[in-house]
Order: sequence, then C-alpha cells, then structure tokens
Amino acid sequence: MSKSKQSTRELIVNKAIEMYNAHGVEYVGVRELAKELNVKGGHITYYFPTKNDLLAELAHRLTVSNGELLDQPKESGLYGFLDMNRRMYFNQYQYRAFFLSLPLWLKQDIAFAHQYQQGQASRRQSFTHELNGLVSEGYLSPLSEAKMETLFGTLAATARLWLCEATLDGLIDDETTAVHTYLRRLAGLLELVASEKGKTDIEKFLRELT
Repeated sequence: MSKSKQSTRELIVNKAIEMYNAHGVEYVGVRELAKELNVKGGHITYYFPTKNDLLAELAHRLTVSNGELLDQPKESGLYGFLDMNRRMYFNQYQYRAFFLSLPLWLKQDIAFAHQYQQGQASRRQSFTHELNGLVSEGYLSPLSEAKMETLFGTLAATARLWLCEATLDGLIDDETTAVHTYLRRLAGLLELVASEKGKTDIEKFLRELT
C-alpha cells in the first residue's frame, strides 16, 4: 500500500475513533464521518466498504496495541499484575466506544464473533497462567480449581465490562478517574485472595494511584 493510501486510512480510522467515542458507534455512519473529514462517502467506502470493516480495523489495532503492552517488561508479583492492568485499562479507554458496542456487534457479525471467541480462548490461557504463577510465587493464597475458575471469570468480566459500568456511573468522561476507580476495585477483589506478601504489593500499587 502506498504511503498516501496508508495515510488516508490512518486519517479515516483516527477520525472514526474520535467520533465513535464522542457519539457512539451506532450514531456515526459513513455520511457523518465523510462530512467531518470533508470528503465524499465513496472516499470512505473505498477503504472500508462496510462499517463492520472499519470496526474490524479498530479491533485489530486494539489487539496489536494490547499485545505490545503485554510484551513490555513488568515487575513481578501482584504489583506487576496490577500495573499491567493499569496500562491495559488506559489503552482500552482509547477504544471505549468499541467495548460499549461489542455485544451488539458480536450478535450481528458471526464471523467476528467466531474470531473474538478464538481470541478469548487465547486470552484465557494467558490469564490463567498468570494467576497460577501468582499462586506459586506466594502472592495469592492457594485456591481450589473451582475458586480459581471463579476468580478468572470475575477478573475477565471486569476487564471486558468496566467501561460499560463507568458509563453508567457517569465516570466515562474523565479518563484518569474512570481508570483509577476500576483499578481500585480490581485491587480490592485481588486482596480477598491475596497472601500477606500479595497485600503488600497491592498497598504499594494503590499508594501510587493517589
């Protein structure tokens, strides 16, 4: 792809993210996006024939950026785990409209739903490995298989749905307040199953949020 075409794609995607976050995915179509960019609708559909194609590009960028964050060096223990989630939450906030529209999109686009479920399986494996590591290193108390499953499910739901709850709580317009509020709730959840060593890590993390 030529640099000019790549630049145009970037311009469209960046403006779409901005408008989706401001107005909601359901209320921004090709017409609104083209008007904001001062181009004809065909200019948008040349690069993204359907709205789902544009949303798929956002999903891809979110996946790539999350992967880059996960590849960054991090501290060990619960402090490192929470700090990783801090970076992920701030990244998710940049794509908040995507998460808010995700249930509807999964229902409408079977191909994307299948792709998303495959990604979830991979994320589940990685997340479970991380939690088991925290247990073996003494940051979390030993858990039965059933309790580990409950912990994983709760953490996974929090990661997927915190932006929805932040919207309902009226916090979504303040990035730092929203992220810090739900990180504190995440830390509180982990504290219920943390060892004394783990609680020390949690206290250190929470001090840095203030």
